[in-house]
Amino acid sequence: MQDSADFEIRDTQEGLTPGRIATLYRRAPLLRQTDDADRLRESFERSQLVLSAWQGDRLVGLARVLTDGYQVSYLCDLAVEPDVQGTGLGKKLIDTVLERCKGTELVLRDSNLSTGFYAHLGFKPIENGWVRRA
Repeated sequence: MQDSADFEIRDTQEGLTPGRIATLYRRAPLLRQTDDADRLRESFERSQLVLSAWQGDRLVGLARVLTDGYQVSYLCDLAVEPDVQGTGLGKKLIDTVLERCKGTELVLRDSNLSTGFYAHLGFKPIENGWVRRA
C-alpha cells in the first residue's frame, strides 16, 4: 500500500501540460471544462498557487488556488488519480494549501462525491453562497 510520502509535491508548473491536466481531471473525476487547451493553460497561469503531485514522471494529483493572500483563498481544484486515492495524497495537498494560505479563509465548491472527505478534514458546509457564470 502506498502512502502520501511516496509522492513528490511541486509548487511549480513545470511538466504540467493541458493534456496531462485534462487527463487527470477526467480520471479523478473532476467536472471541469477540458476541451480548450489554451483556456486550461491560462487558468493555471493566472492562479496564485498550483501544487502538483508526482509519482516519478506521472502526474497523480494537483491543487489549484486563487487567493488575495490576506482574507480569502479559493481552492478551485483538487484532483487525485483514482488508483492513489485513499493514500493520504489529497490530505497532503490540502495541508500544503492550508500552510501556504495561512491566515486566510479557505473556501471551495464541492460535489456530492467528496463531501465526506472535506468534512473529515475539518471543513464546514456553508449555505450563504451564490454562483453565476459570467
